[in-house]
Amino acid sequence: MFILFMIIIIPIFLGIVGLGGFGTKFSLYNESWDGLSTLRVSLENEGYTGITNGMSSLSVLNRQNTTGVLAIIGPASKYSMIDTISLVTFLARGGSLLVADDYGTGAEIFEPLFNILNTWDEVSQLANLPSLSDLFGFGEENETSSLSPETLLFDMLFMLRGFAFNGSVLMDAESYTTNPAQPLLVNYESSNPLTAGISKGIQMEFGTVLSIALHHPEYIDSGVSETVKVFQTDWMPLQAVSLELFGLEIQDQFLPFLPFYSTKSSWMESDFQAAKRGTSTPDIDEWGNVMFAPMMTIPIGLGKIVMIGDPDIFVNKWIDKPEDNDNLIFSLNLFDYLTADLNGTGGNPRTAPIIFDEGHSHQKFYSASVYSIILMKLITEMSMFPLYSPFIPFFLAIIAYPLIPKKTRLTPILWTKYRGEAGRSRFEREIKRIMETGGYSEAIGLLYRAMLRGLRKVSKQSMETPEEIAEFFLAKDPSLRAKDLLTELTRIHAYLERPRILPEHLFMRYMTFIKGLIDRI
Repeated sequence: MFILFMIIIIPIFLGIVGLGGFGTKFSLYNESWDGLSTLRVSLENEGYTGITNGMSSLSVLNRQNTTGVLAIIGPASKYSMIDTISLVTFLARGGSLLVADDYGTGAEIFEPLFNILNTWDEVSQLANLPSLSDLFGFGEENETSSLSPETLLFDMLFMLRGFAFNGSVLMDAESYTTNPAQPLLVNYESSNPLTAGISKGIQMEFGTVLSIALHHPEYIDSGVSETVKVFQTDWMPLQAVSLELFGLEIQDQFLPFLPFYSTKSSWMESDFQAAKRGTSTPDIDEWGNVMFAPMMTIPIGLGKIVMIGDPDIFVNKWIDKPEDNDNLIFSLNLFDYLTADLNGTGGNPRTAPIIFDEGHSHQKFYSASVYSIILMKLITEMSMFPLYSPFIPFFLAIIAYPLIPKKTRLTPILWTKYRGEAGRSRFEREIKRIMETGGYSEAIGLLYRAMLRGLRKVSKQSMETPEEIAEFFLAKDPSLRAKDLLTELTRIHAYLERPRILPEHLFMRYMTFIKGLIDRI
């Protein structure tokens, strides 16, 4: 009962008092500064009809028969292997993914995939399977001198060993609002569709950048007048590319899949409290003096993956200020991009489902969903994941079988009792009914006949006259006075032969008398 109260009553109460929409940060229905209600309303005004929130695990994606968009904004709880498998299946069907995070768990969902890719070549040698370079035709075994964007992208994908949100605060001393920890992104790659219509810039707040792990060649001196090519893995933040080509040095080259950049007066601040106070300065061991890229777009067939290093870009605090920034324009561009090739109702991409993952978001104790989200996750995991959901009904049947009543229909045993019936017997209910309606004559008759049935059962003979009944009780209890006993039985017998209105005081007297005789049987 306590669990049901927490799951059902408390969310209703929080909704009545007006707190229900303020307990979940980055919630579609949170109208406070850290909610996404303005984003939801803006998307609905643009014709998006499939907007919903997911309150359980990502296994719910297995129930989507059409392609759609999964938006993970500001996740706080961990993602399981089941979540990862469900997401991969969703993307393989042509779905799109948005992950906007800074210091949460957004990148964890990709860790199992990169673990497989990072060990693929070793496993392929043992199992006689093709290597990554054989499968995709690029990489160290198939190097080319061509520097086309496609070749550059393929080479980078081959070197990629993982990506994560950096974890340090992106600071920009040249372009910011009130604090360098609130950078305003004014540099962008115009060929990327997310930058259409941008003029004021994108407002961030205590965000971070994306870091990638690259498996790249390194040439070292072998000590015998020659160099040896070795491979190593290093983490580095995404940034504008600077390189030397044919003797020419190219500085800060924007890449088509990195839409926005900070200025060169940026650095990654590791002291969060100093950044919050506005007193931080770049240190010699902190990465800086480059144009960092806090966003990345990756097309995958019909769908896309977009990674953003700051979920605060979408909150009401900044989207509600179109005079100061282009966050709303960017948000609309983003969902246009994510849904561009999806097939919604009637072929309209804007009717495709857009699921905001609130099941892994930060939940406060007064959130209307925090008390039911765990139960919903459990139910979703059991019912929607295809590896074990077919076995759940059999498991529940085994558990529940001992609790199922063997007979659910009342079966009569005697006139006064029913099998499986709780509470008063039928006889007691009839007495109560008679007393409530004032039918005292009927009540005395019921009691008298019940006494006769008891006598017949005990003595194995039928006794009808007052004399026979008095003789039986006098033999059973000699302390009874024969004259009084016979007189009272005679009066009751005469009354039952000619029933008439019985006063309440006589009813109480006769009932007490007959009940005393029944107790002696």
